[in-house]
Amino acid sequence: MRTRILCFIFACAVFQSFAICLPFLPQKQFVIVLDAGHGGKDAGAIGSQQTNMEKDINLAITLEVGRLLQANQPNIKVIYTRKNDVFVELGQRARIANNAKADLFVSIHTNAIDKDPARQPVGVQTYTLSLNTLNTNLEVEKRENSVIKYEKDGERKYHYSQLPENDIMFELMQDRDMKESVRFAKMAQKQMVNYAGRKDMGVRQANLLVLRQTYMPSVLIEVGFISTESEESFLMSKDGRNKMAMAIYKAIVEYYKSVK
Repeated sequence: MRTRILCFIFACAVFQSFAICLPFLPQKQFVIVLDAGHGGKDAGAIGSQQTNMEKDINLAITLEVGRLLQANQPNIKVIYTRKNDVFVELGQRARIANNAKADLFVSIHTNAIDKDPARQPVGVQTYTLSLNTLNTNLEVEKRENSVIKYEKDGERKYHYSQLPENDIMFELMQDRDMKESVRFAKMAQKQMVNYAGRKDMGVRQANLLVLRQTYMPSVLIEVGFISTESEESFLMSKDGRNKMAMAIYKAIVEYYKSVK
């Protein structure tokens, strides 16, 4: 018995020494995919000036968010779905995120409504995925999913069976990601309201194709209404875009720190 105890003590000492000699293993990098909505032949929403396009606002804010992350957060790896004015299919945006095994997918968009002088909404919204179309914003779904008209066989590629059992299976598979998506969405809303001074229009849900095909926490942020003159001016200014980028950056860092 005494011999066995001595052998055990010796083995523990050897293991401890070996563990001390092991090289330091760095933490896994946190990977974020930043998605500038629309692009190229798909201009997105158009402002009062025909030269003011959603795709340009989205790209400017996205690139600034990425710059801030790369300059200040060495443990966060930034991947873009586009870095210039090119058209990227919705499925390709999702594949970029899935292939990178991203920890977070953030799609940046600019809101709009049909031209109506009586309707001048202001504020920011952050969307997470929902397959229940009864309680979602159909106007946003229609606009953000309309990009498939620029894709060959878009309707066929993104056809989705609405059978109840499919919804149940999908929601079980993505339950954790959906909860995390909502958690980050709340952080994004808080920062856009508190830091950038925007009106809070809340965290909402929609059946958005670009979110439906990603397999990680994913959100779509609407940074304001290009169809509302005051918000169009804000979003077309460098100061306005930088404020929105900083707010989104702060939310990403807050989320990263909560999960690392």
